[in-house]
Amino acid sequence: GAAARRAAMAPPIQAMNETVNPEKPVWPRGVAGVLMIACGALAWLFCWRIALAKADNTVPISPWHWLNDWSTPLGTGWPLGVGAGLIVIGVIVLSPALVGPAGAILGWIPAHVFTVTGRLATRNLSRGKRRTANTAAALFVGVAIVSCLSVVASSAKASVTGIVDSGLTSDFSAMSVANGRIPDDAVKAIENTQGVGSVSRSRMLLGVTYGSGSDKTTAMTFAEQPSLFTNVFAPVTNSGDADKALRGGELVVGITVAKDNGWKVGDTVTVNGRQVVVDKEATAKAQADYQQQVQSKVAALQAEAQRLMAAGDAAGAQSKIDEAKQAGEDAQHVDPSTLVKTKTLDTHVKARIGAIIENSVYRSMVLMNDALAGRIANDYTMFTIMLFVNAKDGEDLAALKKRLVDAVKPYYVVNVQDREEFKSTMSSMVDQILIILYALLALSIVIAVFGIVNTLALSVSERTRELGLLRAIGTSNGQVRGMLAIEASMIAVLGTLIGVVVGTAAGVVIRQVYESNGLERLSIPWGQLGAFLLCSIVVGVVAALPPARRALKVPVLDAVATD
Repeated sequence: GAAARRAAMAPPIQAMNETVNPEKPVWPRGVAGVLMIACGALAWLFCWRIALAKADNTVPISPWHWLNDWSTPLGTGWPLGVGAGLIVIGVIVLSPALVGPAGAILGWIPAHVFTVTGRLATRNLSRGKRRTANTAAALFVGVAIVSCLSVVASSAKASVTGIVDSGLTSDFSAMSVANGRIPDDAVKAIENTQGVGSVSRSRMLLGVTYGSGSDKTTAMTFAEQPSLFTNVFAPVTNSGDADKALRGGELVVGITVAKDNGWKVGDTVTVNGRQVVVDKEATAKAQADYQQQVQSKVAALQAEAQRLMAAGDAAGAQSKIDEAKQAGEDAQHVDPSTLVKTKTLDTHVKARIGAIIENSVYRSMVLMNDALAGRIANDYTMFTIMLFVNAKDGEDLAALKKRLVDAVKPYYVVNVQDREEFKSTMSSMVDQILIILYALLALSIVIAVFGIVNTLALSVSERTRELGLLRAIGTSNGQVRGMLAIEASMIAVLGTLIGVVVGTAAGVVIRQVYESNGLERLSIPWGQLGAFLLCSIVVGVVAALPPARRALKVPVLDAVATD
């Protein structure tokens, strides 16, 4: 009957363990997990379509207008997050159904290299599918997060490198390593350096808005030299002539700003800014008040000196006279700038949109030349954040670099870099983020180690009699340790593999969704992902040590006699 069939099909090792109860089927969880993963994948596909439609107005999100109208205002964030949540939860739900097939695949090498212990470990892994899956889940979540962000970070570095290699044409760049503002004297020192052919300033305008009333919008606004598109960055033009527009005092608008506001070449927009100017009336009043204050003080001291002289205190009178004299001299040497009062004037300038560009660097910016910027802002509301330097034809770049570095030495915060150093700086910013990610991975590994140790400890406790019988028939202590180490390594590799696959997929989706924001190149860090897998094997071996030591401490006869 059915009972005899189950008894005949039971593995010999499992039959020796009287405490083992048959595990419930895991296929219902497998079906539920697959459905959740499918829904998450559809959400990611929907997110990608929204991003594609946002980048190209001619591409519809879907064939259904009602869905397009409903989803467009929501953006890409919600389907991206919902899809990630569904896939992560779906994988956790599905994972018990993956333990059997994964054990057969991952156990193939151990079963052929370590014939006895490898096969035993593979079979043991499938005896508690839910427990194995739950243990691997802790490592899966941590590795998935780090793998995802590693793909995004690697793609960001590749994109920056691509931008510099294909778009940046200047020989050197200079920026401030402190507050972002380059002093005007440092700019002049660079411009006056021997061998410099041209210097293109990038100046940020503060508090600039566009339009009026309820239609007012904001965008990062920069004043650029006419040489920007000839000596610094080659424009990727969507419409209009960027170089001609910049030289002619028209606006050059990034495509993201243009689409968000419905602007096109030929439109006229109101540019609102601020200028900080001297308030002549307030300054004159401040000077008069100060003069009156000094005169009052001097008069009071002179009166006090006369009183003391009348009282016969010649020394005290002389002291007051000296104080009055000193107060008058101090007033003559006061810094006039401390008495200058300023006020902020709002500016409103009509400007024509002359070009729309698609360069990833400028997609979210509005550019104008210095003449137009001077009508909107002034030196108090506009400052230099970046310099791009080109050498004269035939100039030795290494020697010029040394002269530029020497020229900015007195300003400390200004850093001059060549093209390779500029790329390295951008990459190092991403690397700093990766350090934080690796710290998170280390934390997840620590948690996973404890999980694997606890799982194996519980498994060893339940299999005390089984392990005793194995030792009684000749299994060595090394083979017991090896079996547990293989089990732990397979659990760790399972969690890591699933995490790498899901995390990499999430990173690819994020890169694709934000391609128009500058993530133009996909780069998967295979070396780092491979290191994660190797690390998981080490984690498994380390996690197996305490349970193995505990199993081998029990005498063989006591282990066999355990119920």
